[in-house]
Amino acid sequence: MDRLTITLAGILLTNFAFTQDMPLSQVLMPGEDWELISHQNGFTDAPTADNKGNFYFSDMQSDQGLFKIAPQGKVIHYLKRATGISGMKFGPNGKLYACRAKAREVVEINPINNEIKVLANDVRPNDLVITHKGYLYFTETPKKQVTFINTKTGKIIVADKGINAPNGICLSPDQGTLVVSDFKGKHCWAFRIETDGTLQYKQPYMTMRRKPDPTKHGILPNFQSSCKGDGMITDAYGRYFVATELGVQYFDPIGRISGVIPGPIGIKGITSVTFAGRNMEYMHITCFDKVYRMKTKTRGILYQDGPQNYPPKLQK
Repeated sequence: MDRLTITLAGILLTNFAFTQDMPLSQVLMPGEDWELISHQNGFTDAPTADNKGNFYFSDMQSDQGLFKIAPQGKVIHYLKRATGISGMKFGPNGKLYACRAKAREVVEINPINNEIKVLANDVRPNDLVITHKGYLYFTETPKKQVTFINTKTGKIIVADKGINAPNGICLSPDQGTLVVSDFKGKHCWAFRIETDGTLQYKQPYMTMRRKPDPTKHGILPNFQSSCKGDGMITDAYGRYFVATELGVQYFDPIGRISGVIPGPIGIKGITSVTFAGRNMEYMHITCFDKVYRMKTKTRGILYQDGPQNYPPKLQK
């Protein structure tokens, strides 16, 4: 193991000294299944949550903008002006930060007066995440780039280049690690976040499961080059969840794959995943024209609340 891998392993293990496996039984509850909570949409994406248990999503193929789903499951039209959003998160200041993919801009939305402020234009944003310090990172998939915005100073720089198709993006619970999924590759890439927001120690730390390649035959299995890694999120135990064509794949804090949660039968695919609900116990997935949720044993975290250094006791 080289020095960079050892360094990143140490980062990922910080505050998560788990030695046992983290199987599906620690996430899924007996008798629980996917529950349809929104349908007849165009293309759903950009799932996120607030500290009141509400879940938010965007319909990218509609002029209706953003929707909110209350914990009891009622769908509410949230903000019509915010159209074409492909990724969003609440910031530490209570404002909503979003990628407007069609408009090629990253924006800040004030939920009090619905004012929309452009932070970056002439960009190719896909998804984003923002830290408690106001450090915003967004993926520019066509440019093979991760871009950084300091929302307090307005500084914009290229944080990384070279991932085939950077797509989903999330933080470790302690906000010391940034992870990016590759839509056209097999890895989720991990970085250490430096104090000034720059990224270091890039590693292809998590390997996603892929479908067998039907065009190749032989004694050893051959797999497709990509699993279409899309939106990502973290839970309170340090696990990473990524939407893929096989389902929601999840990894333990040191990058080992722990399982794959299949999506609902008959869906076109899964575009993203997040947690919401009063106790952040519901896993939500956006699935093209539909949105589903499922109650779990785990719980999510809100990045806007700051670093989570002490995970709860593992449930059996």
